[in-house]
Amino acid sequence: MNLPRPRVPFARRLLAAALAAPLLLTACGDTGSGSAATSAADTANKTPAAAAVAPASAAPTIESPTRPAPELTLTLRGVADDVVEQGEPLRIAVRLAAPRDAADAFELAPATGSWVDAISVEIAPANGGAVLARAEAIGTADNPHATLDTTRVAGGLWRVAAATMQQLVPGDYDVRARLAITGGTGWTGDVVSDATPLQVAAVSESAERVAQRAINLAQDALLDGRDEEAAALLDAVLKNTPDDVRVLTVRGVIAERAGNPMAAMICVNRALHARSGTGTGLPPLDLDELQNRVMAALLTDPVDTPHEDPPAWTWPPAAVLVPPAQETPAAEDKSSAGAQSAAAPAPSIALAAPTETPAVIAPTSSAPVAADALPAVASAPAGSSSAIVVPGAELNEADILADSAGQWAATAKAGSEYGAPNYSAAKMTGAPNVPVAGDSVEAWCHNSSAQGLEWIELTYATPVHATEVRVRQTNAPGAIVKVEAIAADGTLHVWWEGIDPYTAPAQRDLAWFAVRVPATPYLVAKLKITLNLAAVPGWKEIDAVQLVGTAP
Repeated sequence: MNLPRPRVPFARRLLAAALAAPLLLTACGDTGSGSAATSAADTANKTPAAAAVAPASAAPTIESPTRPAPELTLTLRGVADDVVEQGEPLRIAVRLAAPRDAADAFELAPATGSWVDAISVEIAPANGGAVLARAEAIGTADNPHATLDTTRVAGGLWRVAAATMQQLVPGDYDVRARLAITGGTGWTGDVVSDATPLQVAAVSESAERVAQRAINLAQDALLDGRDEEAAALLDAVLKNTPDDVRVLTVRGVIAERAGNPMAAMICVNRALHARSGTGTGLPPLDLDELQNRVMAALLTDPVDTPHEDPPAWTWPPAAVLVPPAQETPAAEDKSSAGAQSAAAPAPSIALAAPTETPAVIAPTSSAPVAADALPAVASAPAGSSSAIVVPGAELNEADILADSAGQWAATAKAGSEYGAPNYSAAKMTGAPNVPVAGDSVEAWCHNSSAQGLEWIELTYATPVHATEVRVRQTNAPGAIVKVEAIAADGTLHVWWEGIDPYTAPAQRDLAWFAVRVPATPYLVAKLKITLNLAAVPGWKEIDAVQLVGTAP
């Protein structure tokens, strides 16, 4: 679920800046520093640099400022430790702001072109020498003029293409941005940012560099709208290293952009699980924001709106869809997972899923040990010998969601709850809204102190002559040991009692459990389901329970 979050300073919004094609005049109270200025007279014979690769020219000469000037800063995007490989595209975020102590606003209004045209971003050798490459601006300004004051800044994204970076031999370089305006109705002058060091390295096949190279190439493709190509670049890495959090995050963004929030959530869950054993605290900002956006998209998707199947390329590779090999049946602590999700109850929606629902893993950590196993309960039904457990092959999620004879619980209660509203019994009401297998605050879960047998009770709006009950288990399935119907007059009828035949391939899996009975002569509006918490390891979580039948 998505909670409102405070705005994040410009320099920290990595993916937002990397994926934002247009250049925007941005309102923000945060200003920067780190530029030098020369007077308008010093630049009388200079013209703005073209936003393209340029012939070699002299590197900018920085002089002391002689009058107030805008502050110009830049940030290298997707560059770890100031290192980029030869032939790897480079993205640069540029920011213009008024000095904090400026008494008046700065109007950037060149006589020709826009304020963007007045900015050049240049790469030159660190030990001095001619400019060897210039970046090109991504997109165009929404307004040719910009105003800088205590509440408004301007900025955008520039890039140096892969072909241009290929021409730079390995070595140390400086990256600078220059703003030069020689005429017009506003401020005139020449401002140069502080130098940002950049090391161009030879191509390496180390796992770290392969992943970073793929990310930068994918980000570059996204800037041109080549989303499918970007996905293929990352998939090639994920096939061999499916737990790379950085690659999974960008891959999730691509799926989100392509209109496949389910695939994006798969990437998010895999990334969160990959981080769960590192002890590194909260997830990175870009991953956390992606999770919030995707959850919001999934939970607000109208049930009755027809959807086209997303393109096949939007799904991550099979290596991401299967549980990690190191998966173990230890119970986990839910406190961190609950803190990362929203607290308000979610709307009831039905979700599309891949043909084979992947068992994607949610973040885990240590927790109390599960209860000791109870003696096996009788496998023969008590009072309903004609009831059967529906084979899993017959339980198609799309068919279940579309069944006009089915209804979802209107209210629910349980013997215990892990929390409220997260993990509460109320999470079992309405249609399924947990998109993938694994720990989710949108499902009911028992209390951490609960042991032995646990029960849930669900009430439905319309009493029916019942024929089936279907339980959607989203984590640690296989613990249901009894299903009972409560007739309209309060009489309890045992439909089935035994051991769930389902065998989960992993502790965290998504599975439907269903019991089918001949149409009941009595009306059913309430169900009671009993679980043996010791039957299978892990936290038992239930998303929704459907009652099937015919109204009188």
